[in-house]
Amino acid sequence: MKHLIFADESSTDKLRYMFIGGIWVDEPTYLQVLEECKNFKKDNNWDEQTKFNWKNVSKKTLPQYCKFIDIFFKYNLQFNCIIIDRTEIELKANKLKDPELGFYKFYYQLLRKNSVPNIPYYIYLDRRTNREPNRLERLKSFLKQDTHPRNFMGFRTTNKGLNIKALEFVNSKSHELIQFSDILMGAISYHYNKRNLRPDASQNKCELAQYIANKINKSNLVFNTGKKGYKNLNLWLFKSNKELGIK
Repeated sequence: MKHLIFADESSTDKLRYMFIGGIWVDEPTYLQVLEECKNFKKDNNWDEQTKFNWKNVSKKTLPQYCKFIDIFFKYNLQFNCIIIDRTEIELKANKLKDPELGFYKFYYQLLRKNSVPNIPYYIYLDRRTNREPNRLERLKSFLKQDTHPRNFMGFRTTNKGLNIKALEFVNSKSHELIQFSDILMGAISYHYNKRNLRPDASQNKCELAQYIANKINKSNLVFNTGKKGYKNLNLWLFKSNKELGIK
């Protein structure tokens, strides 16, 4: 059965914790979610191209954002996320001293650790500008390879390569599942980076982040599930470059 992955990144500025995460979904569920999102927007008299993202959470939109994120939980979608502690990890900690390469090493880990061989994957990443134009081609190539201890990407165990049918950038405005990822990472970042504790914190973003935490019976979104996952939110916190096989 065809599976799809919709991924994005968040807090790539100077905040302590950076996030790369996405949603894994089989095609039949994906089609149901698309129909639900379409009907949701129609019921709210919104254009089909209306984009949900964390930065637009406001007093006016908060009720709709809560209902929108309910769709994620209704279909029990799987969200996997890598959290990078930048006080412990430098993205340029690689042989080329290239932070962009370091960024894609984490994308590799996210996709590799949460996917299995023999399933056909179609992977869509929110569009971003790269200094090196062939990043996606190289990422796809390494994901498809059988891994071994000396693999260039630093992956330390031997496993069969993934069946990657497509890996491309897309405009998140046309992909609601990337919008789910954006909202989830925005909420998680709000708690992890303690934005919710600042005097100027947005009350509406605080309420949405807490709403998401309550959906999984957590007091907040600061937790680490490692590689095994927790229900449908898997937050894997990296604290050391050693976890990437980087010396």
